Amino acid sequence: MVGKLIIARHHESEWNRLGKWTGNRDRHLTDYGFEKSKEMGFLIKDLPVDCAFASMQVRSIETLSCMLGVREQDEVPTEHSKALNERDYGIYTGKNKWEMENTLGEEEFKKLRRGWNCPIGDGESLKMVYDRSVPFFLENILPKVKEGKNVLVVAHGNSLRALIKYIENISEEGIADVEMPFGAVIIYDLDSDGHMLHKEIRQVKSFSKAQIVATIGPASGSFNTLRDMIENQLDVARFNFSWGEVNSRLEQIGFIRQLEKTCNRRIPIMVDLPGPRIQKKDSHTYNPNTSSLLTEEDKESIKFAVEQNADYIAVSFVGGPEDIEQCRGIIKGFSGNQKIIAKIERAVALESLDEIIAVTDAIMVARGDMGNEIPLEQIPFVQADIIKRCKEAGKPVITATQMLLSMVEHPTPTRAEVTDVANAILEGSDAVMLSEESANGKYPVLAVAMMEKIAVEVERHMGDNVHINHL
Repeated sequence: MVGKLIIARHHESEWNRLGKWTGNRDRHLTDYGFEKSKEMGFLIKDLPVDCAFASMQVRSIETLSCMLGVREQDEVPTEHSKALNERDYGIYTGKNKWEMENTLGEEEFKKLRRGWNCPIGDGESLKMVYDRSVPFFLENILPKVKEGKNVLVVAHGNSLRALIKYIENISEEGIADVEMPFGAVIIYDLDSDGHMLHKEIRQVKSFSKAQIVATIGPASGSFNTLRDMIENQLDVARFNFSWGEVNSRLEQIGFIRQLEKTCNRRIPIMVDLPGPRIQKKDSHTYNPNTSSLLTEEDKESIKFAVEQNADYIAVSFVGGPEDIEQCRGIIKGFSGNQKIIAKIERAVALESLDEIIAVTDAIMVARGDMGNEIPLEQIPFVQADIIKRCKEAGKPVITATQMLLSMVEHPTPTRAEVTDVANAILEGSDAVMLSEESANGKYPVLAVAMMEKIAVEVERHMGDNVHINHL
């Protein structure tokens, strides 16, 4: 009896997230990469794994460990070999792929990245990877498959492409169009020469990398609704402290903590401070006569956030970096270590945006109040600039306000709203936020589900261009 060959690519590493060519550099998996590697293990839980192989690189080893760790079987004999290591990118190691595409041009970039025998300074071509990985496969891996063992191989995009070229007998020209995706395992039945008889692809269910922030309110505060929102990929729960009662917030936070356990997901909690505002019926404006950005009400809200172990505190109406430093001092005064989100909604904040980004932990593009100070037609360009600068600084950025506003009353959004969410992610937003849609709307669960659906579709089209800094 012949066994099965199972191949899998390591999941997201620290440099994958940044869009850098990693090659022979050792970089660990991100938290997202660890999470998805475990899910890859569940994809093959029905198949006993008799032995395993991995490269000598840590991201491959960590992925294999996660995949085997979710299995209920005895320890699996494992062998590591540099023959399975990723391609050496030589002079391009550590460079951003997409910046290089702009420099080299689309045709040269594709040849460099996917070509068969494209020379690379101080590095390897795919042919050179083939020449080291395929002999190792034939001498060490295939014999175990022929013995009837199920063999799991966890390696890298190019070392696996080299194996796929041999196994599937792909031409030198054809291999340029072959990609070994993240989150997939390929299960092969092989003949005695190691060529494909049958192929099965299993893929981790596709969830968006971009995060969904939803405001919790009367429409979404029940246990069942929160559960349904989390199951539809709510990532961060926002509490707007301009509204609501303490007792209801305590109950809702308790529900979220319960659901984290049952859903096996961590849901960060954001406390959004009121700031110095003047309330006008259903709207508000910034109070320019305030002596301090952080009011006594804000300080009580910060105290509550620390006591309830909230993850983030969002500071409203930030004017400069000193406002973030003041908030951080108050947090420390309550013995907390909460991270801070600076809400950019005043024109003055744009004058010291880089300084604000430098001292905060994340940024929110709060387009509602921003529209009171900046001409509406300028907001798309201000948004794009803020996102760009956050990406350059490696800080998470949230785009917020009226993203799916029509879903307050209707079960589906407008075409323009779908395009707005999509463009925010295309521009580089790490998270997109629901406000009234989830707090007071008729369809909070559908709003979260729609946001996730849009994000998944955008990321499918973006491919490897998706680089998210998670909250």
